[in-house]
Amino acid sequence: MMRGLSYSLLFLVAFLLFLSLRAPATSATDLLARHLPGFSVQAAAGLATDGAAQGLRWRGVAIEKLAWRWRPRALARGWLEFTLDVDDPDVKLLGDVALDPQRRLRLRNTRGRLPLMTLSALAGQPRPPLQGIVEFDLRELRLNAAGQPQAADGRVALLDARATLDSPVHLGDFVVQLTTEPMGIQGVIQDQGGPLAVEGILNLAPDGGYRFNGRATLRDAADPALRQALSLLGPADSEGYWTLSFSGVLAP
Repeated sequence: MMRGLSYSLLFLVAFLLFLSLRAPATSATDLLARHLPGFSVQAAAGLATDGAAQGLRWRGVAIEKLAWRWRPRALARGWLEFTLDVDDPDVKLLGDVALDPQRRLRLRNTRGRLPLMTLSALAGQPRPPLQGIVEFDLRELRLNAAGQPQAADGRVALLDARATLDSPVHLGDFVVQLTTEPMGIQGVIQDQGGPLAVEGILNLAPDGGYRFNGRATLRDAADPALRQALSLLGPADSEGYWTLSFSGVLAP
């Protein structure tokens, strides 16, 4: 009797798996719409495991097309993983995104490019005081269920950065090299030779607390707009550097 019950349960699991593999793509987008407030799509095609959607919108951000492909081998390690390919004039992303039963999120081998304002909106963060384009090449990024970064390894660049004051102030390009340390994530920040010379260290704790310590100076001492912007930080030291020290907590 027990053997018959075991075979029946195995058949039921296999049948349910077969149904899920053959489910249409709309079943996946409908599931997202139920769990992500404000999420919508205009159309979806293919299967839940290998499909595409057009006209996506979430948190005020519109994306033309998203394609996905299930990676079944990740199930053996407890992850539901898909390869995502976002195709939009403003937002590009290609990589492997996974979710586990504790709702932890993992990105691996992920590359992308999008405006900083768009990234902040998608992450649910306040509007930043900067504009620019974010490019990233991440070997790994892990977030907990609250969306707080727990581990990171890779490179993030902010290109054509501009301070959003009364009139935009051009700052240049900057790169952050991310590594996972015993106390959290560390980011080494360096400019790429633009108007603003910056160097510093960003530390991000698992609970979302962050601290940045560094310094900045002008490459062109005769740049009045940038000098006026930096004067908001107070006077420069005897070597012409402004001390940068910021701390806070990322909004969940």
